[in-house]
Amino acid sequence: MKILIGVASILAVVAVPAAPAAAAACTWRVSPLPAPAGYSYAVANGVAPASGSVVGHAVRTDGSGRDAVVWRNRIPQVLPKPPIQGSGSNRADIINDQGVIAGVWWGADNRVAAWRYRDGAYEILPVPSTMMGVAVTGINSVGDVVGQAFTLSPSSEGLLWKAATPGQFTSLGSSIYAVGIDDSGRMVLNNRVIVNPDGSRITLPRPVSMRLYDRGRILSEDLATNTVVEWNVSAQVVREFAGSFPHAVNASGVMVATPPGTVYVAVRNGNAWEQFAIRMTASEGITDGNVVVANFDHDGTTQTQQVAGTWQRGC
Repeated sequence: MKILIGVASILAVVAVPAAPAAAAACTWRVSPLPAPAGYSYAVANGVAPASGSVVGHAVRTDGSGRDAVVWRNRIPQVLPKPPIQGSGSNRADIINDQGVIAGVWWGADNRVAAWRYRDGAYEILPVPSTMMGVAVTGINSVGDVVGQAFTLSPSSEGLLWKAATPGQFTSLGSSIYAVGIDDSGRMVLNNRVIVNPDGSRITLPRPVSMRLYDRGRILSEDLATNTVVEWNVSAQVVREFAGSFPHAVNASGVMVATPPGTVYVAVRNGNAWEQFAIRMTASEGITDGNVVVANFDHDGTTQTQQVAGTWQRGC
């Protein structure tokens, strides 16, 4: 009987299944975007929501300046020089799903020009005569571009360049600029005003700092409560959570922002924060396919220039 009990005990021990191995943590892993041949490194500045085409600039190996670049299917293409006399540097900042790109040229003679590139040709965008610098910050599907002109005074001037009237600009006012524009022409301004396509206006009923308007989502930051606040175009709060400085969001609401207690960004996926495998401090955009575009310390040191990369989630 003792022998039978002993054998049964052994069999029982053998029959107990081993505990399953712990599932691998899901992380956002980076794939560097290649620099074009003849350039030392490349930097990403923006991404198209659906196509995933990325724009930025590449630094020339001889250190003489930079040139605008577009990556399609991760293959870099250097844009031609804008039709401006003299040497200088060029950078692409934004792109839509139709392949229309906007950026800025800075000449060796200190001439600054904003441009739109469509169908293989440049359009030099008009600016106020007092402008000393310019930035393009948003584009919609028809190629309308928003940005800012900077002067010697502390103020800036928000600008709208409509694709239908390339030789004109619309001033949005002194120290007022759009944080984004959608396909209908609706703009959200830094002073918390939503400008609808019919010209009507709605003001957000709360003193928040405006960060971004993209794909129908208005992102802001409440500095008094240290929260990220998202609004819809009817000025209603959609969600709010502890964190700061939302950088990017896609159509399904996957967001890149800064969690509490850190200076590094992470992905806000549903109600959870998901860290990047390699730390970075900002994000240039996120596609509707959940691909994050940003620049990162490729060699693990902050002593060298950050380079372009894309992040995707893996487990």
